[in-house]
Amino acid sequence: MLFAMRRTCVLLFALVALNLLLLAVPPVEATALESSSAISYAPDTAFNPNVTNLSTTTNARQKFGIATHPWWLDMFLDRFITYFKDLKITTVRLPYEWKVFEPQEGVFDFSREDRILNRLRDEGFEVVAEFVTVPPWASANKEECVRSDVYCRLDPSKSAQLARAAQMSAQRYPFIRNWEFWNEPDMWPNFGRSDIGDYAPWLKVFYDAIKQVDPTLLVAATSQSGYDYMDWLYNYSDATFGMHPWDAVAYHPYTTEYCHMDAKTRRVSLNFNGVERLRELMVQHGDGNQPMWLTEMGWLGTPEDQTTCLKESFDYVATRPFITMGLVHMLHDWELEQFGLMKVKQSIIDKRPLQSGDEFVPKQPYYDAYKYYDKSPLPSCPTATITANTLVFTATRHTVTGVFKGAWERGSLTLFGFPQTGQFYERNPADNNYYLVQYFERGRMEYHPEFKGTPNEVMFGLLGNQLLIERGWLNSNGLPIAGATLPEAKPARTGANLMWFRETQHTLSGAFLQAWNKQGGLAIVGLPKTQVFEERNPDDGGTYQVQYFERARMELHPGKNGQPDIVLFGLLGNERLRLQSRLLGDNQPNLGAYYNPALPEFRV
Repeated sequence: MLFAMRRTCVLLFALVALNLLLLAVPPVEATALESSSAISYAPDTAFNPNVTNLSTTTNARQKFGIATHPWWLDMFLDRFITYFKDLKITTVRLPYEWKVFEPQEGVFDFSREDRILNRLRDEGFEVVAEFVTVPPWASANKEECVRSDVYCRLDPSKSAQLARAAQMSAQRYPFIRNWEFWNEPDMWPNFGRSDIGDYAPWLKVFYDAIKQVDPTLLVAATSQSGYDYMDWLYNYSDATFGMHPWDAVAYHPYTTEYCHMDAKTRRVSLNFNGVERLRELMVQHGDGNQPMWLTEMGWLGTPEDQTTCLKESFDYVATRPFITMGLVHMLHDWELEQFGLMKVKQSIIDKRPLQSGDEFVPKQPYYDAYKYYDKSPLPSCPTATITANTLVFTATRHTVTGVFKGAWERGSLTLFGFPQTGQFYERNPADNNYYLVQYFERGRMEYHPEFKGTPNEVMFGLLGNQLLIERGWLNSNGLPIAGATLPEAKPARTGANLMWFRETQHTLSGAFLQAWNKQGGLAIVGLPKTQVFEERNPDDGGTYQVQYFERARMELHPGKNGQPDIVLFGLLGNERLRLQSRLLGDNQPNLGAYYNPALPEFRV
């Protein structure tokens, strides 16, 4: 709902917002609602994300999450994260306000966003950001814009500034994979409600800017009213751009009615027909393989009624594979927004704003209904083991897709092994930056969009360095301080069977050199970081000659039955994941860790 409600005139503005809400819902939607109880919804099987590329898939580990607000989240960050984890939420959606991080043209303040977004990512949450609000300096009606966010109109001469803000945001927070452009623009008088031309061109500017930074990021067009508004947007975009500048459609399928448990009272938990008609529209315009995001869902009524409507709505969403997220609005009640899973313990409504000392209590049984609902039901195993852009591994129940698929195929099982996680964002301790990564038995891949189209688009994590640092043999800068990392004497002669690396003062020879050359050398395996030495293997208990490299560990295994010795790459990915408690001792996923990218992606 409208974030401007947090201002001092909360109650008055909320009443205005409700009137806007009623105006924004097309009459055809109201007609459809009348007959929704007679409709049977069969599971939709047309949407097949397994044949799409990396730029059109979502990385969310579950469909269901929470919609929240940065001004309250900043005030109660520790407590809200505790509630999110208690509710077993993995996806958090919140407004990302342009006017806050660029209050004056060219003057940026990301302090609030850094506090919230980096913390959410480090805690394991996936973030959905709605880029919203116009800074008064970028508006064409500054006085109105200062008085109320919802009446701002973007200055047509500020498109370059919007593009810059979008690109800076995508670069600063690369772990935000899913962006919405605006929140319910069909409710903003000067940003799409009266003229789709007030919204569509800015959506195109934002979309193009985001894609220049990372073409795998997803941008959603948004709507509260659904079919009619998106039909307007489709027709405008086809005529003006010759394309659709969005990867997903974000919809808020509220109804205007209260939930009721009484069977005699007509109850519509969700605007089911609005979802179905919008889906049909997407298919008609060639977007049948795009996802739909329900980024706000909420129900008015008693906590018992809300419980019934939540279960009914979640059950429906679970049968629609094209709906890739359904987010409940919101964690707590506020003024006329009584959708929350919790309420403020103190009586403050119409008295004062929230304060940091305020307490929240669950609205039972509604809170527990959300908490214990199975929010991450696994889909069936994809029917094909190899699709145009996806590899499916039933052994570990993970997929490898997009740019990671191409990288894996260069080394396959020999160099990388089976995938042990899905794709997720992780902070790399080597440079303290976030990267989209995927772990395999023997290594970790990192996606670098800044090198798109080059061999460095996918790099390989410095797992050899990390393990040696943790062992105390390298310092934090990767320099040798103990053990087998200490420098070797430079050999008198080098040649085809013996190499000397001045950078690390180590040699590489024999079977290890042959394997190094075969598997990509410096680009894939990296520099040698130790001499050859004997080490006990934590996976099979055997003792082997080994040599560590920046990204890998080679092991010389004796041949069996008269066969020659062979070089295998150590299972450094598994070791890393065990140290992080993502895998157990038997290399199976830790099912007790809810925020765990090693959890299976599908059932078999």
